[in-house]
Amino acid sequence: MPGDVVMGILWYVVRNAPTCLVMFFLVLLAVRGRLRFSFRATVGIAAGIIAASCLAAGAGVVLFAGEEGIWATVPLLAVSLASLAALTRMPWSKRLFVLFSAMAAAAIAVLAYDVLLRTVALEWSFGARRMLDAAVCSFGPLLLAPLFARTIRWGIEHIEDNALWRRIAAVPAAFFIVANALYALAYSVEFGSTWADILYALAVATLAFLLVASYVVLFSALSATMENARLREAAQLESMQHARYEDLRRMLRETAQARHDFRHQLLLIRSFADENDLEGLRAYLGEQGTRSDGGQGRYAANFAVDSVTSHFAERARACGAETSFELALPERLPLPETDFCMALANLLENATEACERVAACGAMDGAARTPDASTPDAASGQGAPAGSAQTGTAIGKSAGA
Repeated sequence: MPGDVVMGILWYVVRNAPTCLVMFFLVLLAVRGRLRFSFRATVGIAAGIIAASCLAAGAGVVLFAGEEGIWATVPLLAVSLASLAALTRMPWSKRLFVLFSAMAAAAIAVLAYDVLLRTVALEWSFGARRMLDAAVCSFGPLLLAPLFARTIRWGIEHIEDNALWRRIAAVPAAFFIVANALYALAYSVEFGSTWADILYALAVATLAFLLVASYVVLFSALSATMENARLREAAQLESMQHARYEDLRRMLRETAQARHDFRHQLLLIRSFADENDLEGLRAYLGEQGTRSDGGQGRYAANFAVDSVTSHFAERARACGAETSFELALPERLPLPETDFCMALANLLENATEACERVAACGAMDGAARTPDASTPDAASGQGAPAGSAQTGTAIGKSAGA
């Protein structure tokens, strides 16, 4: 009796260990590159786990369950493959997906062998049935090796959404559960007709087809998700490049405006020269060239900023507006000098043009009303042009601030 038990356990190990090794091989195809230990050490640890789990399962079946209780080995096999999954460096959501995928492939292979045994090989010799068992249960799952080596491995390497992996792990888990339930049903119900065997075969074929189809749809969806993410990143990059292009265009326009503003300054100098107004020219050049602290007409330590401010200050004073600038800037600006000067020139030009418009409108109103000297406004010196100039002063001060 003890000898029969030992032989039964050894027979169980010989019969089921190859299937476990194939399942481990599928897992390894999907997770290679993420092993916690070296490849050789991982294979050795896995072989030890497979041998121990098969011995434990064989003892449980032979001593307690018998042939009709083969389904009782499922929890032990699950523990075995969970241990194998623990040999990898990746989130448990990915491990569960790969684990249940390999288990589902092996379970359907066992179902396929059972169908062949009932419909074709029932009258075969013992040796022939064992060869069929080894071929279908050990090499059948290898038909999905490309799926594990390419598609699943691609997902493992590129998709990092753990919540997504937890959800899709339910797909192979459901197939594994259904396959084992169908196997248990086949051994608990006596098939008494050929039609029952045919129905069983159709159920197994349908399950295998749905497994393959679900993986095709699943990973097509994952591929589409990755492609959509790539397209979104490309669109964001294109948007950034477009924004940069618009910035460059704006900088070119502002540079042209700055050149226009500096040309105004040159025209002012030329006007002094054409009128032989040497005193005015000296005063203007002195204002521009004075670099001492607190010197009159000096607005900023930076020469470019000071030139821009001086130009628009002259224009504002020319239309009767009072100006006051406080530019606390170092000689070397902490940002590109051209960009800052263009932005400052735009602000000052807007304020100066507003002052000029107010002054022009005030002059037109004064000419239209021609106030008499006896009017209160004329007597007090508060005519319209003066009021306009004060308005321009306020705008100029706002721009300076």
